[in-house]
Order: sequence, then C-alpha cells, then structure tokens
Amino acid sequence: MESSCDVIVIGAGLGGLRAARDLADQGHSVVVLEARDRVGGRGRTSHLDGRLVELGGSWFTPEHVQVKAELERYGQATRDFPTQLHARWRTAGELRRGLPVPWHELPSLERALVQVAADAAAYTAGTFTGADRSALEYIDALEPTPGVRDFLLGWWQLMGGAPPASGSVVDAIGPIASHDGLSGLVTCLAHGPAGGWSALAEALAADGISVELDAPVTAVHIADTATCTTADGRTWHARAVVIAVPVNCLPAITCTPGWPQPVAEAAGANAGAALKVLMLVRGIEPHGIAVGVGHGLHWWYADDAVDDVVRVTGFGWTTADFDPASRTDVERALHAFFPEGELLEFTHHDWVGDRHSLGTWLTAPAGRADLVNPARFAPFACAAFAGSDVAHEEAGWFEGALVSGAAAAAQIHTLLLG
Repeated sequence: MESSCDVIVIGAGLGGLRAARDLADQGHSVVVLEARDRVGGRGRTSHLDGRLVELGGSWFTPEHVQVKAELERYGQATRDFPTQLHARWRTAGELRRGLPVPWHELPSLERALVQVAADAAAYTAGTFTGADRSALEYIDALEPTPGVRDFLLGWWQLMGGAPPASGSVVDAIGPIASHDGLSGLVTCLAHGPAGGWSALAEALAADGISVELDAPVTAVHIADTATCTTADGRTWHARAVVIAVPVNCLPAITCTPGWPQPVAEAAGANAGAALKVLMLVRGIEPHGIAVGVGHGLHWWYADDAVDDVVRVTGFGWTTADFDPASRTDVERALHAFFPEGELLEFTHHDWVGDRHSLGTWLTAPAGRADLVNPARFAPFACAAFAGSDVAHEEAGWFEGALVSGAAAAAQIHTLLLG
C-alpha cells in the first residue's frame, strides 16, 4: 500500500501531536504514524482501584503556559496539587523527621548547599564548567559526610532520570537554577491534568488529523520530499516529515541518505533510566515527601487520601537489586521510608525496556552532555524534529514537547509555503 499527504509525523507523543494539529490548522493534510497501540508517548494514564495514576510524566509547573493552553482548548480541568505538609529523610542508614541529617553533620550540609547554590548561579550566568561530571562525581567532590551524601543522592533522583554514576550533574544544577533552589523543585510540582495526560493526548489526536496506530516506521528517505516505510511494508509519501520519537529510538529507523552527523552522534544518547512505582498505601500521612537512599526507591511523593488509603509515587533508578514488578521488593522499598504503611496495590511501566521509548525523561550522559544539546536537532532538507528530548526549552517536560511541536510545525509550514 502507498499513501500520500502533505506532512508525515513520526510519533504520537504530545510533541508529534502538537506539530500535526498545528499543521492541520494551517490547512495541510497530515498523517501521524505511531508505533504503539495508543497515543501519548511517555505520557500514559492508568488506574489503581479506580484512582488515576500516571505511569509516565506526572506534573507541570506554574510556568508551563503551553500545557495550560492545551488543557483549556479541549475543556479539560487542571488539578492543583496541595502544598506538602511534612517530610522525612533516610540518611546515614536511619529514618529521620525534622533535620535531614544528624546534628554533627549540619556543617557539611551547609557547605554542600552553599556550593550547589554557587554552581547554580554559575549555570544561570553561563559559566558553569562541570557539565561532564557525573552526579556521583560531583557529590563526592563536595566531600560530604555520610548523611549529607545520602541527602544529595536522594535529591538527584528527583531531577536526574539515571543512576548517579551515569547521568550528568547538569541535570541537577540546571533545574536547581531554574526553580530557585532545592525547595523550588518541590513547589514547582504544582499541577496536573485532572483527567490524565492520556486524555489530553487523545483530544489532540482527534483534532483534525489522521493517526495510524501500530505503525512503527522502520525506514525514512529524506530529500526534497519524504518517504516513510512502516514495519508491515506500507509506504507513505509526503512533502515533509516531522520526526517526533525519543532520541534512543532513532537508531531503529534507517534514514537515507543518512541522518545529519550531529543527529547520528546523538541517537541513543539519552541516559534516562528511571523507575517509577505507583502505589496505594494504607496508614500513612498524605501530602508529604520522603528523600534519601533506600532500597530501590529514593524519592517519594505521598499524594491524597481516600478512606485512609494514600496514592504514593516512588522514584528510583534501574538496578539489579530492585524489581519494580516484585511485591516483596516494593514493600521493602516502601518500609524503608514508611514502616507504618500497608501496601495494597502497585503498578509500574518499564520505559527502559519498552522498545518504543528505550528510556525515561531526558538525562544527559556523564562525560558527553553535549550529545543531547538541542542544537544538534536542527531542521534539514524537508524534515524537522519534535519531542521533549529535543526541546530548546523545558526539555524532558511535557511543556518542552508541546513547545518543540509548535516550533516544528512552524518550520515545516514555512518550508511548504516556500
């Protein structure tokens, strides 16, 4: 089978859908080719005992105006997350409330936070020179005491989606700079779609565009026009193409005459390898966080309660010592931070093993942070890139996906008019 249209969009995440919708609004015929059996990419809403949980990305910040605009366009409500009322810490092998480290380690904590603040200011000024260090190298260079080290590793989990030895510290320093310190990283987790990210993706997909599901693109020829071939042998011809797949999926698409060298070097470079487990837990306080080094999960968010059952999110990074599908492992991780909690139900999605993502949110690799510089993904021939991995702002967030999709649509529209 062969089909033709003005623009092919490869990938039905929020970036690809935004590009397709905008191009359709401008009068172009658009077909979206999506490898999965659903739209939404790394946004995927599920339910536990009837309560909504997000297997992929969860929050958006007060500054994310594109997300707000899309929710308003489709008449979808925003959920405002309440202020966190309490915190607990697991540092130096002990569970603590109040101070995150023992009294005698407070000078070490102060020195570390002063240095982190100085480096964040240098990042804002464009003078930070430590981007190629791993998060672990950066933390150990601060010469922290044991409790302070655990405290900092726990906070890395919130910002970097990779084991601390493989992710660049720039993915901690950058967010600290843009959100006014460690405390801002919590207060920025302020909003979410009340109906879930999947509902927003489905609304975009239904807005004047054609989406082909179960249509993984295996080859693309990009010159004056574009031709895409899907795994089932179908061929699609178009005047232009938007590539909106995770960068770790680019090696699975054969491009002729070849990806531009900067893109080829970056293909597969996202170090994101986070774990996210969603739970229903009885007997713990709602509306709090827990941070430190535990057993597989190191940053926790206790959400709201219904009949003494709290929605809980636990974040970790991939390790051979923790299986997010194992009740035994999940209970052990939970009880390291919430020994009073009773695990009722839990779920997760393996984004690293998922062949249509091969990783989690964008995290620069230690030693080669330049590989995920969005400047690598400039338009070429009749092609443009979109998606949160290549966003010039708010990379790794759904806001970045939407911004990049709008930019790709504008680039392709200009090309087609020319």
